[in-house]
Amino acid sequence: MKSDTGAMRTFRFGLAAIAALAFSTALAFGNVTQARAQDDASGASAEPAAQQPDQSAAIDPEQKAKEDAAQQAHEAADTAEETLDNATQARDQLESDGAAQDQIDAANQAIAQARANKDAADAAAQSADDALSQ
Repeated sequence: MKSDTGAMRTFRFGLAAIAALAFSTALAFGNVTQARAQDDASGASAEPAAQQPDQSAAIDPEQKAKEDAAQQAHEAADTAEETLDNATQARDQLESDGAAQDQIDAANQAIAQARANKDAADAAAQSADDALSQ
């Protein structure tokens, strides 16, 4: 009976950890999206008639913003990969503890969500790299 309680406690802790990581990943994606929106808005609000004496000075902040966005996208992808790894480990632990099938199914659903988040994060990182190279 105590092993069932321990397994349930481990499962609940694992789900809480997975939920926390998924939440932090979602926040990271939100920050990247917001940074892109702000970058687009600042570029759209600049007056086209304004003359800048040094064009290289105008490119540097834009390049820096692209580099920052790419770095954030890669950090989000790393976080998503860690989330997927943790979800997989939690599921494997449940299986080795002989947990109930509904617990394993819930862990499999968490893995599927983590995998989708990782795929989206990888795509965002690739998009940021593509924007950086242009």
